[in-house]
Amino acid sequence: MAKHFDDTNDLPVQPIRRKAPPKLRPTRLRIVAGQLGGRYIQYNGDPDTRPMKEKTREAVFSLLGGYLHGKFAVDLFAGTGILGFEAVSRGAQGAILLELSRTTVSTILCNMRSLALESLVDVQNVDSLRWLRQSELRSADLPRCPWVVFCCPPYAVWQNQQQRLLAGLQSLYECMPPESQLVCETADSFDLDRHWPECDWDIRHYKPATVFIAKKPSEATS
Repeated sequence: MAKHFDDTNDLPVQPIRRKAPPKLRPTRLRIVAGQLGGRYIQYNGDPDTRPMKEKTREAVFSLLGGYLHGKFAVDLFAGTGILGFEAVSRGAQGAILLELSRTTVSTILCNMRSLALESLVDVQNVDSLRWLRQSELRSADLPRCPWVVFCCPPYAVWQNQQQRLLAGLQSLYECMPPESQLVCETADSFDLDRHWPECDWDIRHYKPATVFIAKKPSEATS
């Protein structure tokens, strides 16, 4: 009779190697100008959050007119919250910051309190794509002065959620008061103008990003 030898116990055990998460490098982000110019907020260094670079942020706000008196800021993918804080520092009458990550929201709230902006900044822990899908309802209570809407999600969202994001932005654009401005930051590889040619985009390149800015016409010209 043939004998069966089970030698599986003699095989070397291969350890399971898990990819280590990227090491975070906490740092601080500076508010460039306005009442809070020179103040800093904390940033944990998570690359998924990807705050807009300071030089790009400074250039974008210059394109928006430098100061935002009489306007209201909406940051759809807030991340660190730096765009909303910069907007309020530059005179915006208030800001709403939308962010999905609870951990990131906690950091935004800590930074908001350190800047004493509780009365001016509303932080909401929500899925921005779902919020956009109901933008008419969700934005109904926002001030009717011109808005400055920032849409600076992780670059992959423009590709992976393109249809949902563009449909939501177009819906929100219809709700925006006249003379509101929409600011979108994408990777250089994504041409927003090709996907949304109806908007009159001011396009600026800040490697590795491209910034698209559109202004909703006044009622007299719309």
